[in-house]
Amino acid sequence: MSLPKKNNINVYRQVGSEPSSKELLERRQELLEKITQHDTYLPDDILHDDLDKGMLEFVKDNFKVISDGEQIPIIPKILTVQRWGEISNNWTFADEDRNIKVPFIAIIRKPDVQPGTNPIVQRTIPERRQFHYSTVKTWDGNQMGANVYKIPQPVPVDISYEVIIVCQKFRDLNRFNKIVLQKFSSRQSYTLVKGHYIPLILDRINDSSPIESLESRRFYLQNYDFTMLGFLIDSEEFEVKPAINRAIMLYEFLDTKNYTKKYENKSIEIITATFTGDGSQTTFNVGESIGELFFVAINGQLQQKDIDYYWMYGTPRITFVTPPIPGATITIVYYAGKSNIFQDSYGRLLFFAVQYYEYDGSSLTFTTDHEIVDVIYVETNGLVEEEINFTFSGNQFTYLIEPIIGSRIGIGYLR
Repeated sequence: MSLPKKNNINVYRQVGSEPSSKELLERRQELLEKITQHDTYLPDDILHDDLDKGMLEFVKDNFKVISDGEQIPIIPKILTVQRWGEISNNWTFADEDRNIKVPFIAIIRKPDVQPGTNPIVQRTIPERRQFHYSTVKTWDGNQMGANVYKIPQPVPVDISYEVIIVCQKFRDLNRFNKIVLQKFSSRQSYTLVKGHYIPLILDRINDSSPIESLESRRFYLQNYDFTMLGFLIDSEEFEVKPAINRAIMLYEFLDTKNYTKKYENKSIEIITATFTGDGSQTTFNVGESIGELFFVAINGQLQQKDIDYYWMYGTPRITFVTPPIPGATITIVYYAGKSNIFQDSYGRLLFFAVQYYEYDGSSLTFTTDHEIVDVIYVETNGLVEEEINFTFSGNQFTYLIEPIIGSRIGIGYLR
């Protein structure tokens, strides 16, 4: 399918109020725009030509040498070994013959591209499997859904370049050598290719100055060997598929056990078990292991763990200190399984969080510390609210009814 166009959305959220947090947010957004500047949610291609351009831009930006008040020109293209041979045979021609005059700087790419050694993208999984890159919400005017974007692991490559300076003055050679050694004082620097920082390694410095002289003047020729630890990204291998865009709710009625189960497909499967009290029963069994207990309520009123009831991790039983009254509705909301590690259908790791607020009458919108993936429950003064009484978006949830001033409001959510 064709790649959908992206909207102007902010995929990163500022954490905290420190200025450094804002700067980090802006920098991440800036790099994201560079990586996806061709108007899709997927990264742009990075092919051999892009890596060559990144090397050329790096040399033009960083290796500026001033000689006699003028900058030594840099040949504005990547040369091959063959083309360098042609130029080296013609460097003594005058300007009016449209040939390059000394001094100048050139970049030569060696043809033998090697398997990459960039530790970030070294292959760790055999074959070229598709991996989840991002999930983007969609809206067709009637129904909200999501598209799942997948890309294969980038292909690491090592490309060798020679940066050559040809000059007649030894001081020009010294200036150039100082600039290179300062830039590569740790033997490594970076060039930016479509928003990605690509490492460059300085391997060695060689002198190839000819012994003979031309027109009784000495020519200096010095070679600087670099290795680019790059990687290739090919948009032809990208994959965009629609995710399931509808919620499924199933009800299971178990008359013999006098309770019902409701399965709600949020980001993870949330199960609600409902019992009816008989006035004497204190232990209620949901029939499966509880990996995470979100809340227990009697007639909509939240109960406190280890005060009103007891539950042992991984067990299916809730035991009340005193039996609920006859006809009382006991609600148990939980995540099944022996692990409280949550992963949604796209493999993202989620966490359960609970936050409390006091309503002061000024605003019905409350801000959480983390972005809300799904709301599990909202309670006011211990009374669980119905989902029609609130909405949420990003890291904010909003009451649609106004509670009493001074009310204690709690929200349990997945982040």
